[in-house]
Amino acid sequence: MDPLEVIENVPQVVPQFQPVLNSSEYRIIGYEVLGRINQDGALNSLGPFFRDLSVPSEYKWEVDKELYRQAVKRVLEGKLLSRLFFNVDPNTLVQLHCLEELMELFEEFCKEGLHRKQVVFEMRLTDYQGDLNDLSHMIMYMKASGYSVALDDIKTNDANLDQLSKLEPNIIKVELSDLKSSVNVHTYRDVLSALSIFARKIGAGLHFKGIQDAHQLHIAWKHGGRFLQGFYLHEPVNEFIDEYTIHPFLQKSIHSFIDMAHRKLQSQIDFIRWMDAKMEEKSHDVFTDQLVENIAKETHDASFRVYVCDVYGYQKSPNWIKNEDKQWTPDETTRGKNWSWRTYFLAHIMQMKYRKSGVLSDKYRDIETNDLIRTYSYPLGEEHYIFIDLDPVFLFENDWLL
Repeated sequence: MDPLEVIENVPQVVPQFQPVLNSSEYRIIGYEVLGRINQDGALNSLGPFFRDLSVPSEYKWEVDKELYRQAVKRVLEGKLLSRLFFNVDPNTLVQLHCLEELMELFEEFCKEGLHRKQVVFEMRLTDYQGDLNDLSHMIMYMKASGYSVALDDIKTNDANLDQLSKLEPNIIKVELSDLKSSVNVHTYRDVLSALSIFARKIGAGLHFKGIQDAHQLHIAWKHGGRFLQGFYLHEPVNEFIDEYTIHPFLQKSIHSFIDMAHRKLQSQIDFIRWMDAKMEEKSHDVFTDQLVENIAKETHDASFRVYVCDVYGYQKSPNWIKNEDKQWTPDETTRGKNWSWRTYFLAHIMQMKYRKSGVLSDKYRDIETNDLIRTYSYPLGEEHYIFIDLDPVFLFENDWLL
């Protein structure tokens, strides 16, 4: 797109609005303001114009201001109370020293009737060329002025949690369209899980964009997406639409995800009960290495490694390991090691101690094999706890465990 053609035709620049929905009410809670330009009767995206680093910042700033004015005018005319997500180029703000001008512009909008709580400034980190501290101060200023800030276009292959932590956004906006091009879907989901936990820790809402199909919608919901956006839910519109237009479709979709999750959890509970019943028969036996070997053989199909620890995390047995020939062999090198440093270990010990029942861990990657596994554990008497690492093949064949 020729930058000169755009800047010479600023009156032809118009906003379009892509609905943003929430997961708690299944309704439209806002719109992302997208730049378009009328060219020969067609609306063309200004995305290439804004993302081209060779386009002068002065050009981008003039077009941005025109989009802001038109979008706010439409909101005020329609007495819309939804949020508006405005794209802001941090490079432009830094290079032109126009942060104050942006704030003054929105102060005027607020005097005309726009509410500060309606405004979300979206910034892309991908192309930012300035100092991270400058960006941090910029975000702090915006938040202190009563506006929200979203960091946009966070991709799972380059998510930098250290940067996100320093910038403390209100919203982390994750691009899901790269899911189809991901080489390792398990790694992709691991990153999303970490990002979900991180967002909760810093008090930021997760906003998933680029949702193109039901699978991506499921991924967004499953990983704590508070805000949802994408062509699968609704394409950009020229006029604001009823906030409950998409409610039936989104409710039906999410209810199907909930039903699926219920079935999966019920299967996991049934598995824990089945394992508990097998362990209950052994729980009063005197702990010996032979007992551990017997349990390994009795859980042959489900397990590949079995061992016993005490309440302090010291391993009291060898690792009984199922080899490639499906035979169980002991590994004495692990006896006496302490596993209390594992993040889940002590919490699981206390659960078993007081509940007198088995515990199933989250999915994690095994240090030795790098396979995706889960661990079932159960109290043996008052002093010992057995840990049964589930076989990756068993997990794969029973996908409700994944």
